[in-house]
Amino acid sequence: MRNLKYKLINSDLSNLNLLKKNYYIFCITIFDHFLTENEYINADLVSYFDAKKNVRKKMLFNKIENKFISIYIYLFKVSKGNVIAVIDNKAIKIKSFNNYMYLLDNVLKEKSLYTFIYPLLGCFTTTGYDLTHQFFVKKNKFIMKKQIEILANKTKLNIINIR
Repeated sequence: MRNLKYKLINSDLSNLNLLKKNYYIFCITIFDHFLTENEYINADLVSYFDAKKNVRKKMLFNKIENKFISIYIYLFKVSKGNVIAVIDNKAIKIKSFNNYMYLLDNVLKEKSLYTFIYPLLGCFTTTGYDLTHQFFVKKNKFIMKKQIEILANKTKLNIINIR
């Protein structure tokens, strides 16, 4: 899995055609489709920035944030804490659950765009900026993909598959 970490750090995650060969790619989001530019601009809540100065939106954001957190806590637990965060192209081994939660809170509050790598699970996520997170699960980890999708459905988040 060490090679996976270095490949991810040095790869272009925007090259979906190359990634699709080896990964199931899907988004978990509060939206039921990819927003058009106009929908994004006019949406009531797409990111933490929209909620910072409005108490009602902040309460809604916190509720949505907790849904995402439940998925990330699950990934941490089943990966036995073996998680690597890639921040500004630097790989950082997660030291503890508290460290993981601190980074997760930062990314959900738009501090930076992170990639979380779960080597034992054969998956990674890109997280940050808005309420749509990308998940990449190796093709030979179909059961892991299904477990993540079940969690998303239980929390009433939507799944959008990248084809």
